[in-house]
Amino acid sequence: MKFIHTADLHLGSPFKGLMQLPSAIKKVVENSIYQATDQLVATAIKLSVDFIIIAGDAFDDATRDLHAQFYLQRKFQELAQHQIAVIMIYGNHDYLTSSQAVVSYSDNVYVFGPEVTTATLTLADGQKVAFSGFSYNQNHIQTNLAQTYPARLPNVDYQIGILHGELGQKSNYAPFTLETLQSKGYDYWALGHIHQRQILSQNPYVVYPGNLQGRHRNESGDKGYYLVDWDGTTTKLKFISTAAIIWQNVQVSVAQISNLDNLISKIQKAVFNDKNTLVDLTLTDFEQLDHDLQALITSGELLATLQADVPAEHFNYIYHVQPQVKSQAIYQTIDEKYWQSAANQIFTPANLLKHLGKLQQVPVVRETYQQKDFLSELQQRAVNIISQNKMEE
Repeated sequence: MKFIHTADLHLGSPFKGLMQLPSAIKKVVENSIYQATDQLVATAIKLSVDFIIIAGDAFDDATRDLHAQFYLQRKFQELAQHQIAVIMIYGNHDYLTSSQAVVSYSDNVYVFGPEVTTATLTLADGQKVAFSGFSYNQNHIQTNLAQTYPARLPNVDYQIGILHGELGQKSNYAPFTLETLQSKGYDYWALGHIHQRQILSQNPYVVYPGNLQGRHRNESGDKGYYLVDWDGTTTKLKFISTAAIIWQNVQVSVAQISNLDNLISKIQKAVFNDKNTLVDLTLTDFEQLDHDLQALITSGELLATLQADVPAEHFNYIYHVQPQVKSQAIYQTIDEKYWQSAANQIFTPANLLKHLGKLQQVPVVRETYQQKDFLSELQQRAVNIISQNKMEE
């Protein structure tokens, strides 16, 4: 038995904040999720997998972009022609609604409703597989519904739990504990929601495949799905990469850089990748760099040069450059304890929301400030600005 475990496709995702990309690269980025899904379906057909599990958030929101709906409908029809089943749940982004503006799927697709239920599938070789799961019917679910999943059925060869949730005692996204999942006696747990692949347990396998395609800098690194093979006794996993582009967060030390040629050469070597990449570049030891080279960086002139004439067929595109200055550079003129006291008062979530005011209601603003490292990055930028001004005096 072979199957694919995927989750968090987020079809219809708008890729916010990349309006300044060259048009050719922007087109690749906007199509990357569909390209990744194309690759998954093509591999499923080539390997003749028995079924595909989609563990929530196939779409980016509950309204389900119409183009994305018809696209997925076509992909499911392709799989139907090759007798490949699709078992799916909806997650917190694409939760079930009463909307009639939703396309129907071919008979090879089974979608779980809002209640925890179990469905069975008999494979071509006669093996019987059970699936237990549920779909979200609202954005937030704070109940540990994993506790309500039934124990393993006695009359099946393999049983899979499907859950779009978050590990822990408390969460807005169907919290669960590892002990609860392990207590059910299932052979495999197909998880979704976390966009970083993780194997939480190997006995049984409890797995987050991550998402198929990174959509911003906090979803860096390669992305894809798991191909799962069961030989009747042992379950084996293989990660399959699908990312059409990879987000990279790269740090380069500019210490001991003596001229512009060396600086550009070191940056280009550091960001090179065989795959298409979008790079957020941090230059460390910035205070050791020659003043004229610093000026090229802080003015944006160096970035503009690095971005020029980037080919669309293969690119390692630097979309952001951030010089990083060690805090000691400002502590030399500002007493450290006073700086830390001020920073602790200023860079707080409450203070941020107070000054944002109604801007919190703007989706792109909200998405930005809710990112995990936003406040720490904001504080570092303040250090950089103060330090750069000091060095220019």
